[in-house]
Amino acid sequence: MKRLYSSLLGVCFILLLSLTAAGADNVTITVDGVPLDTMAYISEEGKTMVPLRDLAQALGFSVSWDPQTRTVAVTSGGEPEVQPAALVVIDPGHGGSANGATYEGVAEKDLNLSIAKQAAQLLEEAGLTVLMTRTSDQDVGLYDRIDLANGQGADLFVSVHCNASLTNGAAMGIYTAAASEHSDGWILADILRQAMMSATGAADMGSEARPNLAVLRTAEVPAALVECGYMSTPEELALLVQPAYQEKLAMGIADGILTYLEQAG
Repeated sequence: MKRLYSSLLGVCFILLLSLTAAGADNVTITVDGVPLDTMAYISEEGKTMVPLRDLAQALGFSVSWDPQTRTVAVTSGGEPEVQPAALVVIDPGHGGSANGATYEGVAEKDLNLSIAKQAAQLLEEAGLTVLMTRTSDQDVGLYDRIDLANGQGADLFVSVHCNASLTNGAAMGIYTAAASEHSDGWILADILRQAMMSATGAADMGSEARPNLAVLRTAEVPAALVECGYMSTPEELALLVQPAYQEKLAMGIADGILTYLEQAG
């Protein structure tokens, strides 16, 4: 599945031309002798300004916009091919009566939901279709979570969690898991870990095969679980509750998913 790029509709990019004209209110641009129907004008510096999309289309090109890199692509051959939107399932771990880890009055289920919702929004803005196993503080069965991805034929499934350690009071960093090292889920888990570390600057706690986890073991689609940090370590818990840090984690998750989909083709 290729990454879906949004079109440039409604966005105006201006191309500086080495053309001049007298008067700022009546500017006519012609391309191969044909008047260009566009909103051109003269700048204060005396340069003629013409919207890039109108000019490119008049020359037989198409213009597309990449929201991830915020760049414009001008290509020949008519309108760019639009690929079907990938379907992604995001699973905020725990919820309802299942708090997950709880430290200093902070429940894991709330952190998971906040980070997952932000990641889902970023993915939707990139053009993907996103389903969430929960969007509020509610109980959701383990098998119901992965059944949503299996039943919808999703392109991938990511379960969002926060970590805790009973034996290492200084544990910090990003950890991911998949059912097996020999699976697409393992590739997804590794890409997610790298992307989340890059977005946050967090330490590397590695990836691990966890066939005992129901949402990974029973997945019929590439599936990974991400642990965003250790709530049991006060220093990292202080980061996890910060909206700015949650935004970085969400960006890492979204970037990892987009990278996986692009590499998977």
